[in-house]
Parts: sequence; C-alpha cells; structure tokens
Amino acid sequence: MSNLVHNLKAAFDYIDQELGQSSDISTRECLIGEEKASCLIIWIDGLVNKQGLNDNIITPLLVDSRNISLFDQKETPIQLISYSLITATEVVLLASQEKMIPLLMDGWSILIVEGIDTMIAANVQGFEMRNIDEPASASVIRGPRDGFVETLEVNISLIRRRVRNKDVRVENHLIGNVSNTKIAILYLHERAPQATVDEIRKRLSHIDIDAILESQYIEDLIRDNRYSFFPTVYSTERPDDVAGAILEGRVAIIVDGTPFALVLPCTLFHLLKTTEDLYLAYPIATFIRWIRFTGFFITLLLPASYLGILTYHPEMVPPQLLSSILSARDGVPFPLLMETLLMELTFEGLREASIRMPKSIGSAISIVGALVIGESAVKAGIISSPSVIVVAGTAIASFTIPSITLSATIRLLRFAMIIAASFLGLYGIMIGLFLLGIHLSSIDSVGMPYLAPFAPYRDKEAKRALVRIPWFTLRGRQK
Repeated sequence: MSNLVHNLKAAFDYIDQELGQSSDISTRECLIGEEKASCLIIWIDGLVNKQGLNDNIITPLLVDSRNISLFDQKETPIQLISYSLITATEVVLLASQEKMIPLLMDGWSILIVEGIDTMIAANVQGFEMRNIDEPASASVIRGPRDGFVETLEVNISLIRRRVRNKDVRVENHLIGNVSNTKIAILYLHERAPQATVDEIRKRLSHIDIDAILESQYIEDLIRDNRYSFFPTVYSTERPDDVAGAILEGRVAIIVDGTPFALVLPCTLFHLLKTTEDLYLAYPIATFIRWIRFTGFFITLLLPASYLGILTYHPEMVPPQLLSSILSARDGVPFPLLMETLLMELTFEGLREASIRMPKSIGSAISIVGALVIGESAVKAGIISSPSVIVVAGTAIASFTIPSITLSATIRLLRFAMIIAASFLGLYGIMIGLFLLGIHLSSIDSVGMPYLAPFAPYRDKEAKRALVRIPWFTLRGRQK
C-alpha cells in the first residue's frame, strides 16, 4: 500500500513542481470500489465548475462505485471509471504526465488511481463570464442587441444561432508560446474562397509570440501592408455583423478572452458600411450611407481646405463671407496654421480625456472643453470663431465613420493634409489626395484589392456599395 501511495504522491509532486507550487492547485482523495482503491482528483481553482466537478466526478466515484469491483470486471478499471462512472461530457485517457499540465490549465480535472499508469482527464471547465449585453463600441437603433463576450465557446454559439447551416466550419488553433490562447476560424464552406481560408490558416500557423491577450495582436500579425495606416482587418463586437460577413464569403477569427472578432478580407467600403443598413428601409439606409461617405471626406479635407483657401486662394470665398471671417480673426495672435493645429490637437486631447475618465464625468469634461473653454478662448481673442466651427464640424463628421480604426486613421491623415495645404494650398491637397489614392490602390486584404469593387470595377457590387439594394429585388445568394 505504501508503494501505491508513493505513486500518487509522486504524481502530485510532479504537477506541483511544474506549476511552481501554486496555491490554487486543489486536490481530493477518494476511496473507490469494493477494493477501496485510493485515487486522487486534481484541479485548479477558478478554472473549473465546482458543481459540475462534484456532480460528474466526485459523487459518481464515491457513491456509484461502492458496490462495484474495479478489478473483477471484463473492462479495465480505467475503462470502467471513464466509460461507466464519470458523467462529464468529455473524458480523455492520458498515458504520460506531460499531457496533464495543458489540460489542467484549460479547466480540466485529472483523476489518478493508485497503481495504474493511465490517468483520466475530465472536462469540467467553468469560470465567471460577463453577461451577454449590447456591445459598448457600437450602439444599436434597430437590430439584435447581443454582443460578443470574452468566452470563445459562447461567441461561436452566437454566430451558429444566426447561421444554422451544416456548411459552417469552425477550426480551432492554439497560439501563444506562454498564454496558449484558443483561436477559432469560422467560415461558410463553398462560399469562402479556399485560397483565402488557406492563406489565413497559413498566416496563423506562422505566428510566433509569447502571448495573445487581445484580438489586435492577431490583427497586427496577419494583416497585409503592415506599415499602412489603413486597417486591412475588420473588427467588430456584433455577432450579426460576423454572421453577415461569413454569408458574404468572408472568414471570421474569434479569439478567446476578447469580445472583438476579426473579419477578412476587408475593404475600405466594407469599413464604411454597417450591418444596421440591412435593417432599415432601403432609401433611409442609402441616405445614411452617403452621409458616412460625406463625413469621411469632410473629416479628411475640411480643416485643410479652410487653411489652404484662406491662405492661398481667398478669392474663392464670397466677399461677404471673407469679410466676416477676417473680422472674426482680427486680433488673433496666432497664424492660421498654428491656430488650426492648436484647435485640432486640443479637441483630440478632449476626446481622449472623455474616453479615459469615468463615464459619470466623461461627458461633463466634453461639455466643459467644447463649450466653456472654446467660448472663453474666442472671447479672449486667442482663437477665432470660424476655426471653432471648422473643428467642431470636422469632429461631428468623424463620428459618422462606423469603424473606430478607420476613423482614427482619417483623423491622423488630416494633419498631413493640413501641413500640405499650408505649403501649397489647394494644390497641396490635390497632391495629398493623389498620393493617398495611389497608396489605397496598392494595398489589399488577403488578396482582395482595398478599393474593391471600384478598383477593379465590378458593376453589380459597386452599385451595392453605394446603394442599399431592396430585398425584394434580390434572388438566391445575397451579397
């Protein structure tokens, strides 16, 4: 008997040593069967559902095995325990100690019986998770109000509830040399191009990093044109957004531990659309989509155009309007370039402050910054009221861009446009737009051109990018 106890102790000592004698390692010793064979159950607190552990493992071993002889059956003791006693949904037999550690870290429990080399691993995962709620990064007017959470399995189920089709494929991967983060690829078989799926699978397999703590790690590691400011991977918290994307033949990547899913391939016009367009009447959805396109260009060009026209082309402004602007600028100590840059940077600072502060006072900071400070600066003659109007209009336009990443990119590029306009006026803006067009035409996302369906031009898809086609005109496959 001492030799058998020694084997159990050796197994526990191995786990304890591998995990650095961590205090959250828990054990439960049991005597099972008519022979009263000693066994040891090992798990990690916080990663298992204790109710499931008690109901599916401990209770069957202590109660159901009382009148069973483990060694007088046709089955081996391990087969008897794993197939007839333990009621957990997943049970795996382990022949080596090295395989225990990854399963323990994944929320499984390990059962070791005295004198038997084979061990039993049972899945009793269970940990606290956030309730499914409306996504914080995307407010919903009409449409589903559930959003992704930080649990991989729950997020996959939210997509499968919407696309209940046998062709939905889910591929699991483990990435991160230290974190061992679970990643899932979702796509619709025969709709997603096989070349795209293979390329994404290849890029994920080439990732060599210690930890994946958020999906942005994956986005940064697998994206095309890594030095481009423009996002070539779409991220979203909305399950209906991902469901719509895989129906279009795209591929989704879900990362355990984050509510943000990734979608590939991604184009510029994909970033300017929302799933909510599909839930509104087609004239309204089309109008709102055009407002977003307009907001995109206003965010990029309005401050630069204001600076360039007043500095180099004042004759383009109607005389009465020009007179009002110049009179408002009378006494302002800063040149127009410095005033524009100062106002834009001030607003970006206020935006960041309102985001980082607690919600209860974040809105107050925005109001104080926008109203009190702006009005006081105009009355003091430090800045002019037309500059405040331009900056406020640009800020409002930037909020119409659905993608947070694209909005940040355009806000950053508008500073480059302001600098170009300060040197060459409207000619500088034209040169900047020309260079921007060249850049956008040269990048792609997993083989799809970034400006598709306009470059290269595809008539039907281009119309659908600009206009939300009524459902009653569509037949069969809908893209």
